[in-house]
Formats: sequence, structure tokens, C-alpha cells
Amino acid sequence: MFRPLVVAAVVALGGMLTAAPATAAPATAELAAPPTGSGPAPVVLLGTGGVRWGDVGSATPALYSALGQDAVGSLVVRSVRDSTCPVDGWLATSAGRRAADVAAPPAAERDVTGCRIPTAQVMTPGGEGTANAWAVYRGEAANGRFDADPGLLGSTLEVAGIRRAAVGAGALLTTADRQGHTPTAWPGVPVGPGGTIDPGGDAVGLSDQVRAALATGSRFVAVDLGAVRDPGALAVDAQVDDGSGPASRDEQVAALDTRLGLVLGTLPADATVIMASLADDAGRPRLQVIVIGGPAGTAGPAGLLRTSSTRQDGLVQSTDLVATITTALGLPVPAGTVGAPITRVAGGDDVDRLRRSLDLDQASLAVDRLVRPFFVSYGVLELLVLVGLGLLAAGNRARATVRRRALVGMRIAAVVLALVPVATFAANLWPWWRGSPAGLPLTVAVATATALLAGLAFAGPWRRSLLGPAGAAGLLTAAVLTADLAAGSPLELAALIGGQPLIAGRFYGLSNPNFALLATGALFGALALAESLLARGRSLRQAGLAVAAVGAVTTLVDAAPGLGSDFGGPPALVPAFGMLALWVAGVRVTWRRLTAIAGTTVGVLLVVAVADWLRPTDRRTHLGRFVQSVLDGEGWPIVARKAEQNVGILFSSPLTMLVP
Repeated sequence: MFRPLVVAAVVALGGMLTAAPATAAPATAELAAPPTGSGPAPVVLLGTGGVRWGDVGSATPALYSALGQDAVGSLVVRSVRDSTCPVDGWLATSAGRRAADVAAPPAAERDVTGCRIPTAQVMTPGGEGTANAWAVYRGEAANGRFDADPGLLGSTLEVAGIRRAAVGAGALLTTADRQGHTPTAWPGVPVGPGGTIDPGGDAVGLSDQVRAALATGSRFVAVDLGAVRDPGALAVDAQVDDGSGPASRDEQVAALDTRLGLVLGTLPADATVIMASLADDAGRPRLQVIVIGGPAGTAGPAGLLRTSSTRQDGLVQSTDLVATITTALGLPVPAGTVGAPITRVAGGDDVDRLRRSLDLDQASLAVDRLVRPFFVSYGVLELLVLVGLGLLAAGNRARATVRRRALVGMRIAAVVLALVPVATFAANLWPWWRGSPAGLPLTVAVATATALLAGLAFAGPWRRSLLGPAGAAGLLTAAVLTADLAAGSPLELAALIGGQPLIAGRFYGLSNPNFALLATGALFGALALAESLLARGRSLRQAGLAVAAVGAVTTLVDAAPGLGSDFGGPPALVPAFGMLALWVAGVRVTWRRLTAIAGTTVGVLLVVAVADWLRPTDRRTHLGRFVQSVLDGEGWPIVARKAEQNVGILFSSPLTMLVP
């Protein structure tokens, strides 16, 4: 979305498809701890919540220094619900999947935002710790739809004989085994009023506890630095007996940075350090800060973080942390996780890295707010224009000139308005999200892109045929989307119709809306191509073959792991183009031919999925991971969840009434 991209809108689909698989993946380096002469280097997870890159500056020297010496990125913390609580974030780093607390924990245990405050029992510092409400978390995961297994990380380390320690109640949620126990734990720092960070908390005492945890020889240490909670989101009474309330958000961030600086000072120079903000600060979701490196940057050169689960430089997920931690400890990624090890890529200087992180946050927040108002306005405009022109044409049957002009205007308006969806992708070539308010520059960008694409749709000789402009608009839509896929989906990342990061659905490839645009555009283009061939005297068979060729290219674009990576697309595309090709060619549709189309559909799915599964584990998309899930006996829950989502999509929108 944010790196330069020139979309050649008239490039043929086949040409872009040929170039796409050859796109080289960026060079990456695994984030493993460097060797030392005194023994295995530890991996330290410093967890917090509610910290965004907009908070980082001169008032946060420990965080700001990371830009110049460590690998940084934006962390997607989306969990079971829209907003992620601190408990949810810690559980995700325990299970490697989305996991969460109950929606409404007991009022006495909530913080100022309505989330449960993490608590644990640590009878003796350095002794065994037990996570409170662990049975609740396990039960919620068992009844949920993400097949989460809280305690997976702790149990995996225990079986491997790797010693672990926790400092603070939240950290204990990550290090706990499936029974909720951690063998070595410290209480951490008490929370402030309403579960906030108390600026007067004992930051030195926290660093002493971390030093003690490392002295036990633990190779994995998780530390709860405290979570920033927004006092402006008072969901419960946060006042205490003496009338004092929680510190302001800025005061909490400054106190957190002080704790971070002191804790970093206790860590060995060869430690792999992961500082991650695992939760939102209030009800509205935002991208969070993540930094991986060492206190002096010794874990690798400064850069951006990247993972194969997102394929986007500077953007990773909290569900990637289990895979990252186990990989850094020299263990295989545990079965049952959905994330991938986080790697490092070059990202320019510290200004470039900060700009990238701020852009990701600003764009994701802006587009999340604009989706509904933009498309309501677009739908109303489309309805008014087309209905108005239709009424004008119907009411002037006796006046041939007016009726003809109204019909021509309706045709032009239909094509122009049909290009608006793909124009929302092209609009991301311009950083509209930096404007204030962002809606105005976005509208200008979409209008400009629509005008340019419409000019192309009406520019060629095809404008004289009945379906020519509509077919050109369809092929332009498919071409822009394919070009974006070939470039790694930069335009889709925060498009109005796309995989918004805060939703955490798809970060690359084709999401459901994108697939609908690609499929519809390609079908219109194929139909217009067939009409053009027949108008020039070509045979029905040639026209049918042309439709089949467009369908084959579209299906390959949709399903290829390096492009669309869409497992659900071929079951719709192959039958659609197969039937259209038969009809255009004048071939009678029989049960035998329908069976052949169905067999081809299944064959395409199997070939694409198995081909992706044969690639290295860290290069697989969700296609290959699904094959592995089937082999592990976990395929059916995924199929059931997808079916549930599809049914929900079909019947959750009032637009479903348009189908009859």
C-alpha cells in the first residue's frame, strides 16, 4: 500500500500472471538469538498494552532508541472480539491462536475499560505461580471457534526441557502450562487505580525481579510491564478511597518507558528481546508497537519486521509470537499454531521506519472509520443517478432525442460507477490518510482514479459495441487487482474494499470482496470479448475458447499461492466460466459435461493446495497450511468455521434481499 507502485491498467491479465510467480521474496533473517560463550542466550518477552507508534517520541527515550538499533513493526492484536483486552493478548501468546476472556468478567475484577485485570497467585517470589481464572480461559477457548489451546507455549517448553520464568500476572498467562502453572514466577508490579499503570510503581523493583528470573538460568522469561489503559473510557468507577484516580494516558506511557529502560538495562547483551504491546488501550482497536532486538541492537541490524502470515513489511500479528519464540529457542513451531516466525527486512533509516509504522496506523484507523459512510454515499449516488436517468428515458418516449441521450447517459454512468470499487484500490497510490479529515482526500483520490479508468474504458474501438465499455471496465478491474497481487497486495492492505489490518482477515491475496470484483470483472470482460469475436465473424467455438482462456487465467490468478492464495475461489470460478464457455460456444449442457466441470474444480483445488504444501513451512500460505491441518486431523473445524462465515455473510446483509 505504501511503497511506490505503478498500476498499468491496460496490461493483459496473462502478461501480469506470467510475471507474478517470478516476483522475488525480500531477503529476510530469522530472529534467532546470537550465540554466546557462556551458554544459551535467553529469549525475553516484555509485554504491555495500548502503546502505539504515535506515542513514541522524545518523552519515551527507551522506545525511540529502538528505531535506530532494532527491528520494529506494527502489531495486529485482533482477537476474538473487535477490541483486545490485556488478558486476550497474553493468551494469544500462549496459544498461538486467537483466544480471549469472557465478554463480561465480574465487575470487581475489571479495569477502567471493562476488561479483566490479569491476576495470579505467587506465594513466594521465585516459586511456582498459578494464573487466576485459568479454567475460565480454557473453557472459553474450548467453546470458541478458533480452536485455541491456552498453555500450548508453556507445555511445549516444559516437554522440551527449557526452563521458563514469569514476572507479573500477565506474563504468567503466557508461560503457564495447560494446567495454568509456571514453575518459576515473581509477582511483578501492582497495577494502579482501575488497572492502569501507576507512575509511582516500583520500576526498580521490577527490574530486580527480572534480574532474579534470569539468574535462575531460565531461557525464556516473560515480563508484564503493565498495560496502558485509557481513563477516558471509564467503563467502571475507577476512583479509590482517597479520591485519586488513574493517571492520564501520557503519564502511563512515560512510566511504561521508564520501566522498559530499567528492565532493558538488566538483560544480557546476547538476549533476544521482544517488546510487544499486546492489547488495545480501550474499546477502539488500533495497531500496536512491537520491537525485536537487544538492548544494544546486538540481535541484528535495524529494520522492519515481517512474517509470512501477513507478507507485509512492518506488519505482524500477535499470533506469530509463539512461532517466533520457539524458533528463537531452537524448537520447531508447535502444531496447532496459526502464526509464522517473525523475520527482519531492510526498512531504510529510522525516519523511514517510523513513517511506515505511522502510515500503517493512520491508514488502518482512517479506512475503518470511512468504509460505511463512503459506501452509503456511493450507493445513494448510484441509485439517484441510474434511477433518475431511467425515469427520464421512460418519461420521454415521444421525444426520441431526449430518450436517446438519457439512455446513453445511463450507459456511461453505469460503467463509470462500476469502476468506483477498483478505484478505491488505486486511490492508495496516494497517501490520502495523512490528510485531515481523511475523507476529503480519499474522495478526491477515488474520483480521480475513477475518471482515469473510465477514460480508458471508453477510449478504444470497443466503445461502439454493446458490451464493449462494460467489458473494458471489467478487464480493467481484473487487471488492477492482478497487478496489486503481483506487487504483494500493497493497495489492498487498507483499501475501502480490502483486508483492513484492524479486521485481521487477509493481509495478502484475495479476500471475499476482492474475489467478487475480480470474478465479476473477468466474467464481463470474457463476455464482451466473445461478443467482439462473433461480431467479427469468428466461430462460436473460437468465442467459447476465448471465454475458457480468460477463465483459466483468472482461476490461476485467484488460486496461485504467490498471487490470490484463495482456496474458496476455484469452486466458483471454474463452474462459472465453464458454463459460460459452453453457452457461448453453443454446446449443449449435459450431466456428463457438468460432472467434468465439477471434477476439474476439485482437481484445481487439490493441485494448488498440495503444491503450496510442498513448499517450505515458512513460505506456505493458508492453502498449504490447510493441507497440513487435514493431515493433522484438524481440517473439519476449519471447514465448519468457513461454512459458518459464508452463511453469516449471506444472511447478515440487507443486500441479500436483492438476490430474488
